[in-house]
Formats: sequence, structure tokens, C-alpha cells
Amino acid sequence: MLKLDNFISDEVLFAQPHPLAENNSLSLASFQSVASAEEVWEIQKRDRISGLHKRISPLDYAKGWEYWWCIPGRMLLPEDMEVLRSDRPRVETILEQLVWLLGGHCLGANCHFDGQNQPFYDWQEILQFVNKSGLNADVIDIDFFPTSLQRNNKPIAGIPTDEISQYVAIEPAHLHIEFFGLQAIDGGFKLQEPKPLCSCQLWTGKPMLKNLKTGESIIRYDLSISTPYDMIDVPPIISL
Repeated sequence: MLKLDNFISDEVLFAQPHPLAENNSLSLASFQSVASAEEVWEIQKRDRISGLHKRISPLDYAKGWEYWWCIPGRMLLPEDMEVLRSDRPRVETILEQLVWLLGGHCLGANCHFDGQNQPFYDWQEILQFVNKSGLNADVIDIDFFPTSLQRNNKPIAGIPTDEISQYVAIEPAHLHIEFFGLQAIDGGFKLQEPKPLCSCQLWTGKPMLKNLKTGESIIRYDLSISTPYDMIDVPPIISL
């Protein structure tokens, strides 16, 4: 378990207020019978309903930090963009510290997905990797994945098909960071998709496959067996 009380100060744990927060109660009723994204955007512009919600990522069993992220299917209004812009230095301050502490494994189209993938310990190097992947990191998505362990059931490069189920897949708790560009639309912005493969993972241990018969271990960064916590309230007791 990480003890971060003196490493990341309490002052940077909380996201800044959103000027449209009082309109959040309008969301469910307004969008109940809406069929298309364009209709959602029109309602957002009319009623000034935000395209963001506040999420929480845990640091230890009792402490988490907040950040704003995009609600699927909605556009970002000018007020949303201002919140993201002004709150980003705080978010990057936290990520910079965590990258220095844990190292960030970047994954792109031409990267290694095995033990040859070496971490970056400088946040600026990760942003450079993103730029080289052809992305503008206009917005950052951060998911927390708890530890997961299960019998392997997916193809893995270098392992014969008939041996796949002989392995157990283990993913320690980690943060998965995605980078998105934005596309201007009438009245605001939307996420630019599809985007090239580009992400960064901050691991608390090494993800691996372990052979049930031989005990052989293989480091793999593309197991993808965990499910992220989508926390938009006070976090439960979770330990890294």
C-alpha cells in the first residue's frame, strides 16, 4: 500500500468547481427520449448542461483525487473547456509525481507489449511519446484498475494456441491513461475519434502470465483482464 500523505499534498486532490454544476439535475429528464448525439448537443447548448462529470482515482485505502472527464455522447461547452484548461496543471502535477514514483509504460502501434517495454519516469517524455504518435493531448482520461487474476483465455503472441489455457493472467492494480484530441463543432468541441493506439500505464507491479504446469512467468502489458472502477463519488476502501 502506498502512503502518499507527504508525497502528494491534500491541496491538489480536489478538482475546481464547475460553473454549470447546478444544471446537472436537468440531465436525466432532458435526455430521456433523445435519439442522436446531435439532439443531445442541442439540449446541452440550450440548457447549458455540462459535458463533464467528476471522477475519483484512489491513492490508497482511504484517499483519492478528483478530476473532470467527458460524459460519453456529450459535447464540451465553452465552460467545460475552461474547467479542463484551468484544472489541467493540477492534474498533471499529480500525474508527474506518480510517473516519477511508478514509471509509465507507453503503448503505441510499434511498441513492445512484453518485458522489453521500458518505463518512462518523466511526464514530459510521455507527452513527447503522445505527440510522436500523431496525437494532440488536448484531454486526458484516467482509469483506475484494481488487481485482477484469472485463467487466461485469449491469444498471446508467442504462445501456441493449445497452451493458452495453461496460463493464469495476473494484472496488479494500475492506472491507465488515455490521450484524446478535440474536434471543434458548433457551440463547442467533441472527442476526436477514432484515434491511434496510444496510452500509458502506471503499474504497481508487473502484469504477467504464469504457467500452471511449469511455473514459468512471462511479462505482458496487453492482457487487458481488469475492469476499471468508474468512481464518481467517495471511493470505497481500495488499496493499490
